[in-house]
Amino acid sequence: MKHAFAILLLSLPALCLAQGRPNPPCDRWPTNIAEGRLKNAGILGSIDYTKTEAVQLASEKIGKYEDGEQLWREVYHITFHEKNGNKVKVITVDDAGEFECSMSSVEVFVVSKHLLPGVENDRIFKQIE
Repeated sequence: MKHAFAILLLSLPALCLAQGRPNPPCDRWPTNIAEGRLKNAGILGSIDYTKTEAVQLASEKIGKYEDGEQLWREVYHITFHEKNGNKVKVITVDDAGEFECSMSSVEVFVVSKHLLPGVENDRIFKQIE
């Protein structure tokens, strides 16, 4: 019994660190902002919205907003599929609250090349090509 209790106590910090935003991810906010910025910059043409993918890479508590609402910094990898077959990939960084996704502006970084590891099993985020 003591052994099981010790294991439980030792695993609690890991469970706390894995905790993200309590509400569903806010992937639409950075996706929409990134699309607009890419189109304004002339980087993105006509896209197939059914193929657009957003994968959350990170979410971390960063403090509280002026009204006391908890804030998270979220990082997404977003892939837009143009109708001509091209792919445009970006990384976005923004702040989200418990009930509001648009708590800050969205930083958009265009990914020019994704260097894959030599071994497929070494990939951390398998859903990103």
